[in-house]
Amino acid sequence: MKTWSIVKQEEELVSKLSEDLSVSNTIAELLVKRGVKDYNSAKDFFRPNLKNTHNPFLMKNMDIAVKRINQAKKHNESVLI
Repeated sequence: MKTWSIVKQEEELVSKLSEDLSVSNTIAELLVKRGVKDYNSAKDFFRPNLKNTHNPFLMKNMDIAVKRINQAKKHNESVLI
């Protein structure tokens, strides 16, 4: 009977990440579930860089929001974010 090896691989990954980052297995497991699989990807996750972020204008209606914020700024209106 074949057994799934995914669980074992994930356990090994969690254990290694936990050791590399000096965090609990629980934290490492959460990171792995978010796609963080090594020290460098954890560094990018916790200390993001603007070059690694998505273009905000890919969000629906971002252009409308920007126009409205600029209008509020021009008319000295308050903006709640």
